[in-house]
Amino acid sequence: MKFAVIGLGYFGSALVRELVHDGQEVIAIDSDVANLRDIQDLSDLAAEADGTDIEALRQLGVDDVDTAIVAIGEDFESSLMITAHCQTLGVKKIYTRVINEVHDHILGLMQVTGKIRAEKLAATYFTRQLTNEAVMRYFGLDADHGIVELALPEKFDGSSIAEMEMRKKFKLNVVTIRRPNPKDYSFDRDDEGFSVLGTPEPETKLKSGDRLVVFGRLKDIDRFCAG
Repeated sequence: MKFAVIGLGYFGSALVRELVHDGQEVIAIDSDVANLRDIQDLSDLAAEADGTDIEALRQLGVDDVDTAIVAIGEDFESSLMITAHCQTLGVKKIYTRVINEVHDHILGLMQVTGKIRAEKLAATYFTRQLTNEAVMRYFGLDADHGIVELALPEKFDGSSIAEMEMRKKFKLNVVTIRRPNPKDYSFDRDDEGFSVLGTPEPETKLKSGDRLVVFGRLKDIDRFCAG
């Protein structure tokens, strides 16, 4: 897929890195050249341009992307203008970072694909890490359900998925398992030193160091972590 990320502050830059790492084609745009330095070698096109200029966006190929993310975090007027330009250019999916409640309301009237509350997402994720040391990653689906990556409790070392009785005891589903690669396997980022084992079978044996990716109610996940 092809993405345009407009606004390269901390959130926008991190988003570009994650999309590129995922193998996506990314156009990264910011009016401040200083914000482009860290991602110039990462994205397919990193450009210094004024996103409020629709012709600049057109020349950079924003009209040809599948999804645009307006990641500006402070400038209310510019964010709305760029969002409107992306709609005019016919971008199919537009996600805009919410700045305040008025901004949120206007974006709703504009019927954007999605509204990004970066600070709320970060706070929710960090809260789950603070309250459960086992939580490595967290993706909330709604107020009650989520997909969470957890460190395997030591007591389950050597157990099979069936023997854990996750569904019976905790009402949780194991989506997949991330297992550490051999110690002599090197990566640029520590977090990448894991292999995904695909869809686990009931007889799949777990090992110390494994990470479980589970789905369920957050209160059941908390219960499992406390268990």
